[in-house]
Amino acid sequence: MKNITITRGRSNKLGKYDAHFLLKLSALLKNGFTMQQALIFLTEQYEVIRRDDKTAMLGLINSGASLSAVLRHLGFSKSIIMQVSFAEIHGEIISNLEQSGEYLTTRKNTVQKLVKTLQYPLVLVTIFIIMLILLNYTVIPQFNELYSAMQTEKTMLVNVLTLILNYLPYAALAVTAFVLLGTMVLFIIINLKNTALAAKLLLKLPVVKTYFKYYVTYTFSREFGYFLNNGLEVKEIILLFKTQTINRYLSLAAGTIETDLMQGRSLGDAITGMEMLDKRLAVFVNHGEYNSDVGRELIIYSEYSLENIIIKIESLTKKIQPVIFLILGLLIVCLYLVIVMPIFGMMSKIN
Repeated sequence: MKNITITRGRSNKLGKYDAHFLLKLSALLKNGFTMQQALIFLTEQYEVIRRDDKTAMLGLINSGASLSAVLRHLGFSKSIIMQVSFAEIHGEIISNLEQSGEYLTTRKNTVQKLVKTLQYPLVLVTIFIIMLILLNYTVIPQFNELYSAMQTEKTMLVNVLTLILNYLPYAALAVTAFVLLGTMVLFIIINLKNTALAAKLLLKLPVVKTYFKYYVTYTFSREFGYFLNNGLEVKEIILLFKTQTINRYLSLAAGTIETDLMQGRSLGDAITGMEMLDKRLAVFVNHGEYNSDVGRELIIYSEYSLENIIIKIESLTKKIQPVIFLILGLLIVCLYLVIVMPIFGMMSKIN
């Protein structure tokens, strides 16, 4: 069994056409093109690929390089390269390319939805914070001077609202710093050399753990199912997962499962004991063992896991926007009261 060692290349040279490339490649293969013919044809079609990159790609293709090597040169993500590398072994290239293209399209649409959901309220919040800073240095000091000149005391409500508006920019900066710090910590954890420690820490982070578990489950169940459907034995698949170096979490999961299998446990029981994998996957495995179709059950569950990731992200975006607008509305009311109440108070004093 050969080892799979692929590192990610430079940034994606196809830009927004990466999913389109994979889908067109699968369509050409379906229509009888050889892999070499299809890759040469597509390389010439995309003007977004620079001339020197096209020359290098054609050299790779004509030298008989694998599809995964070509995709690495194009800068595809590790997850796509890993799936294609496995497909080159188990033979499901066309369906793999179609699913990878659909996955990239879905991911792109989900990211766009997230950006659209957040960009408008974030722009409003930024403008509002700038207004607060200006008011804190211009309008509010003048009101304080006016109160002093008229020897009028501010009400408790005005004092509280003024205090909130004074410290709100600092609170916004603190939240921003906290988010940046959290992102840095997440980046450090992901890049830890100790895979077991990295997985353990990722599974302790409140929001991240859900997406991490679903992603590992999706990858594991999809590739394991394809290999089983193409006649490989469980031990061979586990060995392949262990020796590949593209997805280290998949390798860690395979090593743990191998240990459990050697101790006489079933595949379903081994999966149940894995914290990285969704325990509901074991139900599908046990059902597949009952009807002698574990591969199909695993592929079905991989689709379910991917749908869960998308649903979770969409649910999160739907919750974020109303919260931002609610906070923004309350702040605008505070600002309005801080400006209007002193005016009414001074007018009543004059009367």
